[in-house]
Amino acid sequence: MAGYWGPKPTHSPYASGPCAVYFASAGPLHIPRSLLNENMKQAAQFRDDDSSHPLSELWLDDITLDTGHVIIHYLITGTYQCLQPQEEEEEEEEKKFAAELATAIRVYVAADSLSLPALREMARGEIFRLGEWLSLPALIKVMEEAALSFDAYPGIATYVESRVLSYSQDEVIHGSDKADETLDALGAPDSLSKVLLRSVLLAKASEDRQKKEPNYRLSTVGYAALELRPIEEGMERAEKRALRNAEAADEEQELGPLMEKKKKGGLMREEWARVLTFQRNAIKRAEEESMERAMDAQRWLEGNKSTAPHPIPKEGK
Repeated sequence: MAGYWGPKPTHSPYASGPCAVYFASAGPLHIPRSLLNENMKQAAQFRDDDSSHPLSELWLDDITLDTGHVIIHYLITGTYQCLQPQEEEEEEEEKKFAAELATAIRVYVAADSLSLPALREMARGEIFRLGEWLSLPALIKVMEEAALSFDAYPGIATYVESRVLSYSQDEVIHGSDKADETLDALGAPDSLSKVLLRSVLLAKASEDRQKKEPNYRLSTVGYAALELRPIEEGMERAEKRALRNAEAADEEQELGPLMEKKKKGGLMREEWARVLTFQRNAIKRAEEESMERAMDAQRWLEGNKSTAPHPIPKEGK
């Protein structure tokens, strides 16, 4: 029948009194009281005013306001809609997708606790859709910040596992370049899960990339092979690298304005002294890195003196 869009109510839900719904002490958002299900009332603090101008109030303190918008919109329209992420306009797209994914995860959890299975299905679809736009490191970051109890949400745990397994299959197809690219996107790990992810990536990375890492060194067995560095030695190498990088970043921050001032009219004697100090420090850091590489190479040469094969003599000699 033309114009038929599904079952029609016998009584208008909009005739009931309004309910002010507060989320995490923010809001309220308003919805006709008749659209609230009993599970929502039982899961929260609910007050029903029986006066001539009734106003119900519902407090869902464990649910954020942006998640609350999705819930209220669903209860009224039966569809999923999230708010525009509060990001700068020039923010890169991946961060916007990450923000929407974080909202979808919160909606998934809230819909489960409020017994809204249809909304939960919609949120699951959003998690899958948005997650496909994110790199593996970005996805891990969102999941960490969500701080989920994964045993309570096995569907989300399986999704993360599937993404990691899919990545492993892609790496087999595309080779070590894929691992190198993902390592660049991951950056310095700031959590245990990122440390573990980085370890998996390093095992699949190219040899050139592994040579740059404190956990690897040239092996004493085999030509140009790599082996894991002793743990304590690797820790010391990583600490020295971090110290050099931090020093370089601090000096670069101070050096920038000095070089701009130099272009505009010159530097005072004390400022020139600072510039020269920074330049000497940069040379010193480069020499330290070069020395570390030279020590690794020397160790490899010494270790292979006894195992290196004899050269094959040329014909006629």
